[in-house]
Amino acid sequence: MHGTPGNWYALIEENSGGGDSAKWRLTKTRVLGPDRATALELAAETAATHRPVHPAQEKGRQVFRLGDDTWIVVVEGATSTWHFRVTVAVLDTVS
Repeated sequence: MHGTPGNWYALIEENSGGGDSAKWRLTKTRVLGPDRATALELAAETAATHRPVHPAQEKGRQVFRLGDDTWIVVVEGATSTWHFRVTVAVLDTVS
């Protein structure tokens, strides 16, 4: 693990699997820098542009903002609909 404490990050979680094996997984982190206002702008951009693993062919997306620092993105594919979450967080410690 690495990173700079005090920097803001976008944490991208995607749902994977189906049925009883469905779960959320942290699939990517994006360094957003030390300024929170800039980090929120970049995270909103991430929600609008991130290409999740599923679906393979995106037909459309809806971006929902939950409060100041979390987005849920619903992505419609050719045969199914998936979603992912973008959350802004500051790195506290690295050990």
